[in-house]
Amino acid sequence: MPTRLERPEISSFINTWRQGEPLQVVQEIASLQLETNRIPDPYSFVVAANGELISPTARCRVKDVVEDKTGHLGQLEYQAVLAIERWAADSNEGSVVWVSPPYSGIYPTSKIVVSQIEYQDGAKRLFNRAIILDFDEKGCLRFAQDLAQLSQNRPLLLHLDQVRATPLILNTHGNSWIYILQKFINDPILWESIRNGEDQSAKKEAIKQATIVQQTLFAVSGSDDLDSVRAAVVRILGEGPGSCPVLFKTAFQVFSENSLLIGGGIETSDPDYCRSCPVCGKEINCIVRIGGSCPNCGEIKRCG
Repeated sequence: MPTRLERPEISSFINTWRQGEPLQVVQEIASLQLETNRIPDPYSFVVAANGELISPTARCRVKDVVEDKTGHLGQLEYQAVLAIERWAADSNEGSVVWVSPPYSGIYPTSKIVVSQIEYQDGAKRLFNRAIILDFDEKGCLRFAQDLAQLSQNRPLLLHLDQVRATPLILNTHGNSWIYILQKFINDPILWESIRNGEDQSAKKEAIKQATIVQQTLFAVSGSDDLDSVRAAVVRILGEGPGSCPVLFKTAFQVFSENSLLIGGGIETSDPDYCRSCPVCGKEINCIVRIGGSCPNCGEIKRCG
């Protein structure tokens, strides 16, 4: 039986993480930990005044982080990102589900992202949960088709490409999105953990562990030290498969990784980290460099 140490993909992740922004690297390590332990990954995006989704950890628009927009997979997923963004901009409430079927070499298993519009101190946000399903391709198609029957857009889904490109706007009729999904996913422990906020507590703990790994990663240089970092990463991972590293980030990877920490609880020593905008007064909890803008009111930052 494979052991946790047999994870050759970690080396590729580490090479990427060494070039990344520290806050974003922490987020990705934490997300991988939750994914391999089959724990939902909760996070939020800011919905800007113009309706665009903002990733505070990547410090830019979500769609700007997507690197693959022209390949077959890239076009399908980018179409879905834009659809979710339009829905979030035009809606005052509601939930949407993006279903990601398995894809050889990139997604070893199926996953969904459930996004719900919420407001924090008057600021509009998109609260998301990435959830592993472990459906095979046929099971994923059947799940998406069944869920589509309870959606507002009710798309005709005949193949996996359509599933990947078409987010499903849930018709909740005043109920929680959990009420709908539990009809098709028989996992009482999963739903109870979400209702009780256990996944949010797990995310906070994962962030703490990932921060230690990230700090170690940026402090080492030699190959022996990198081996110790690799071992440290493996120790916090679960037994389940995780997403595969790729040369160019896909839209689904960006959407499920570039996120704001739960409850706006980002702790960073970055001098450009802003808890609130000095102009509109809204809590934003993100890094805004000189020349950047507030994700809520759009005011340009002109000095430190």
